[in-house]
Amino acid sequence: MMVIVGQVSSEQEALEIQSIAKINMVAQRARFLARQKEKASC
Repeated sequence: MMVIVGQVSSEQEALEIQSIAKINMVAQRARFLARQKEKASC
C-alpha cells in the first residue's frame, strides 16, 4: 500500500505521482500472478 502525504506543487508533479502509483499497482498484480502460477506448477 502506498500513502502519499503532503501537498502537490504542480500539475506535472501530480501526474508523476499518479504514474508511479499506477506502476506500483501493476507491479503488485504481476507479483501476485507470478506467485499464483508458481503455486499451480508445484
